[in-house]
Amino acid sequence: MADYSPTIVSVADVRNFFTPPLDYDDIRQADILLKIETVETYVNYVYGITSSDAKIPCLLLIASKIIQTPTLAKKYYTLSAESLGDYSYTLAEPISRGTDIQSSPFVISKTWEKMALEMLEAKAKKDSRWPFTVVND
Repeated sequence: MADYSPTIVSVADVRNFFTPPLDYDDIRQADILLKIETVETYVNYVYGITSSDAKIPCLLLIASKIIQTPTLAKKYYTLSAESLGDYSYTLAEPISRGTDIQSSPFVISKTWEKMALEMLEAKAKKDSRWPFTVVND
């Protein structure tokens, strides 16, 4: 098991972020701790935030990395795969009936990642001692 002690996000937070919560068979605790350590270190170095203010963005970044795992994507999301002889393909089913909006792990991951980075940038800008504002652009 990893020897990292999370400071912003706990392993339970990550598991419970998903619906249904991630099983212990889905992803090992050591794998989650490694992703938590990576994201918390990134947020600290790039944005200088080490408090609970970064909990939601950190959760989004960690979850965005986890859902790209093919076995988890197949189990928890709307992927469907078909094989016709030697030809096989994977489709993302619509989020809800009657819509054309596609929900794939990649799209969801990028959406969560973008949301998290926007939150972190807004928080870092607000907390800056010398904020810059672009004028006469």
